[in-house]
Amino acid sequence: MSVTCESRLSAKINTDGYIHGFTKTEQDRLIRQSTFFEPYIYTDIDFSKCSHILEVGCGVGAQIQLLLRRWPHLKVTGIDISQSQINRAREFLKPHIDSGRVSLHVSDGRYLPFADNSFDGALVCFVLEHTSEPLTLLKELKRIIQPGSQLYCTEAFNTSVYIYPPCPSFDNYWKIFNDYQKQLQGDPNVGVKLSNLALKADFWEATLSYVPTHLDSRNKDVKQREIFVNVWTECFLSVAPVLLAQNQITPDLVEKVKQELHSIKSNQDSVFVYTLLQLKARK
Repeated sequence: MSVTCESRLSAKINTDGYIHGFTKTEQDRLIRQSTFFEPYIYTDIDFSKCSHILEVGCGVGAQIQLLLRRWPHLKVTGIDISQSQINRAREFLKPHIDSGRVSLHVSDGRYLPFADNSFDGALVCFVLEHTSEPLTLLKELKRIIQPGSQLYCTEAFNTSVYIYPPCPSFDNYWKIFNDYQKQLQGDPNVGVKLSNLALKADFWEATLSYVPTHLDSRNKDVKQREIFVNVWTECFLSVAPVLLAQNQITPDLVEKVKQELHSIKSNQDSVFVYTLLQLKARK
């Protein structure tokens, strides 16, 4: 495997498309979020026959931590476009880096600094929604994985959100949230396009699965309901500081969104649905 000097890529790296920011608060949230989403995301992911995989958009290393625990034999290389995210990942994953199981690099996923056929698997998680060139990134992934290898890609489908009873303040906020992501040339619904993108990138096999996160009256455990709603509230409002700074929303709207989402915790008749999309593609 050949790694080019990171400085050669610096001119191509642009972190403006990441709507959630790079603060320590956001980094901590990503680590908490990974634990919540693990049973949803990893149900159909299998790297048991792989030895060295790549994660594009590894962020603070939260997914790599899960990968190493699930497959103790695995070696993982992670790349992220943000130096601050990689710095936090190096702290978070230090024991695994020291043992040689993890390697981290600053890189743009559209210009991967690795030779053809370098890895025998790849993972992408909530990354394509933040890029204006998802097809370019998928083509690069196809180039660097070996023939027969699997790519697993989990992405957003923001139009899938459904909440009952109606939450008008949330609906207003959610529209502004998604419009802002589009302004940054991201795609909040890229998940439903994953099969098309994979086939255009010349993967010979592409399977798309719907992965619903669902809360209704079957969830009677008060603590579990609280965790569920708190994770989603944190996720939705992670963009609020930026939107407030740009005067796109008001503090009053944020408080109303919090109140509406909080009411779901104790209302057994409430319904919340958000559906993730997961691609399994083979080179």
